[in-house]
Amino acid sequence: MKAAAIGSVFSVGLVASVSTAFADPVALVLDKSEGIGVSAFEELMPGDVIDLGKSGHIDLLSYGACQEVRLMAGVVNVSSDGYTLDGGEEKLLRAGNCLQAESGSGDEKADKGLTVTLRGLTLENKKAASLMLRFDNKLREEYDKVFVSFGGGAPKRFDVLDNILTEMPDRVEEDESVEVELFLQGKAPDYGVVMRKITIDPVQVGRETAVVIVK
Repeated sequence: MKAAAIGSVFSVGLVASVSTAFADPVALVLDKSEGIGVSAFEELMPGDVIDLGKSGHIDLLSYGACQEVRLMAGVVNVSSDGYTLDGGEEKLLRAGNCLQAESGSGDEKADKGLTVTLRGLTLENKKAASLMLRFDNKLREEYDKVFVSFGGGAPKRFDVLDNILTEMPDRVEEDESVEVELFLQGKAPDYGVVMRKITIDPVQVGRETAVVIVK
């Protein structure tokens, strides 16, 4: 009887662990105040709890809403449905940068959308010097390599679609916009190669790192 009970508890714990392991991230940490138990560019997963105290804050890029928010004070609880803030205040900072295929008549056409221009709001005196790309799960299933080209230059190859962080090229003027082309190579020949093209205004990003969600 005891062995059966222990086995049952172990099975439940194993299922919970497996479920957590395969859970999708909810948001990306962009910035935080001192003393908060997360690091910049860490992804928040279901089950995470962050205590902001009475005066701490954290800036997040919410994947579901595609917007940047600041959470001030209180406790942040993360679940598969998103996050909740207890005892604090949430402030919308700006719309997030989400690069998504333009809609078409079918799924295949929707996946082939190419061009999106990113826009932002200037909130801080920072100019983007780096680019972080975050790929959604559907792209990860079908594509395993991406080539990133700045201004038509030689592309940089990345073999795994993890969160990619790369420096932007030097520019004559700091506020000069940057043209970025992404070439995604499929895991199988049937998937082929698709392109996404974006324009980033380093001044309007408002941060040292421009974070783009690629769908």
